Amino acid sequence: MRAVFVITLCFVFFLVGCNKPSTFTNISVLSQFALIENKEDVHAIVDSSVIPYIYTKVISLRELPVEEKKEKFVEMLLPSILVSQHRLNQKITRVEHIENWLLKHPIPMKSDSVFLSKLFETYNCNEFSELKMRLKPHPASIVLGQAALESGWGSSRFFNEGNNVFGIWSYDAGEDRMQALVGRDSTTIYVRSYSSIEESVKDYFETIARVNAYEEFRQERFTSTNTSELIPLLHRYSEVGNIYTDKLKELIESNNLTKYDSYVINKDYFIEEIIELSLAI
Repeated sequence: MRAVFVITLCFVFFLVGCNKPSTFTNISVLSQFALIENKEDVHAIVDSSVIPYIYTKVISLRELPVEEKKEKFVEMLLPSILVSQHRLNQKITRVEHIENWLLKHPIPMKSDSVFLSKLFETYNCNEFSELKMRLKPHPASIVLGQAALESGWGSSRFFNEGNNVFGIWSYDAGEDRMQALVGRDSTTIYVRSYSSIEESVKDYFETIARVNAYEEFRQERFTSTNTSELIPLLHRYSEVGNIYTDKLKELIESNNLTKYDSYVINKDYFIEEIIELSLAI
């Protein structure tokens, strides 16, 4: 009888331990949504602490003098890049939180399971290590450089009319998109339209994270932020291969874009929330 009592008591403690609520500290960004009707509507970036302005409407920068065009372009893009990077890093932190929980508890939390399932589906993987590698963002300088190349420093029609910074194509007639003026081999080309610049940047990061062509790039960026080492691994982003990456490297260096790699979101726009996760399933 005593043995049965001890076993029962242990089982009760086991269930209590598994059902103990877990908390996660989530840090979200209080984004400031804005639209641009003229160049004066672009908020200046005065130092390395950036106010997270997310632009839902932009203008073409085609007619501006070259240096002013580049300055306005960076001011339009950088806040969205920093917000996207922050959100990806928060997801990594949450994934690591779940890993640590599972080391001590045999049963995952309900909300953790839902969170992981969505991420594994979005990023086409099923292991923690691979998921974290795919989530890892790369330096802002590379994002800015590719954005500048793909949009002509904010001069493209896709950028102006659809907030499409990177010229990402659309293959789904059910999504918001716009038709390119010129097709390819008698095939009509469509590109995605986005609700904001940040949505375009988010989709760009997901594209880099999901597509097999960037696997080597993802592996390198997981442990390195060295742009000189990372840029050559983007040769499959363009049909011209190494010509593209050479051009990207030159653009980043000649415009000193690496200085933006140390820029951060102004801490006054962070909101810290303690989330109590649901009980274990």
